[in-house]
Amino acid sequence: MQIKLLNDILSNVVGRQALDIVNLLAGKKNVNEFILAKKLKLTINQVRNILYKLSHAGLVSFTRKKDKRKGWYTYFWTLNIEKSLELLESNIRKELDSLRNQLKNRESRRFYFCITCKTEVNEETALLHNFTCNECGEVYELQTDKKIINDLVLKIKKLELGISVIEKEISIVREKEVKKKAKLEKKEIKEKKAKRKAVNHAKKKIKTEKKSVKKKKK
Repeated sequence: MQIKLLNDILSNVVGRQALDIVNLLAGKKNVNEFILAKKLKLTINQVRNILYKLSHAGLVSFTRKKDKRKGWYTYFWTLNIEKSLELLESNIRKELDSLRNQLKNRESRRFYFCITCKTEVNEETALLHNFTCNECGEVYELQTDKKIINDLVLKIKKLELGISVIEKEISIVREKEVKKKAKLEKKEIKEKKAKRKAVNHAKKKIKTEKKSVKKKKK
């Protein structure tokens, strides 16, 4: 589900070529850009251009390592799934607001249509031109909005469903991150305890050895 949603947003951000990169980065971390270029059969500059656009949108992050022998940097890329889903949700909400405004206008105002020019105008414009088309002189016909309204309602419902799906996916990603963070914190606490135990053990050993040396001297 996440990959399909990510494809939707990334294809809009940088085009269709980004989809292959998404599939290669999904579920992985710190992927070598030269491996991406090789698998996609693109030049390293072409791959970097796509990745830089994704990075500018905050959808991918990178680390870099310097080749000590050659002196250049190699970049390793990771897909930011949560940020990508949030961007997709934001774009859909904007589209949803636009459709709701259109629906509100359709339900509260009247529109007129020129059959010859295939153009639509609001009532104020039609009245200004005495209900005749300014281009061809044809008399405007009152637009029947039933189909348009039904189409808008269906689109709105589809987008609302899409948002609920995305919200669920974002919740899953965040829950995984929380569990991952808790696991890392638990591991760090365990390592610190083990380190303290080792230090205390070393101190006791040194203390015991010193006592042993003193006894021998006596």
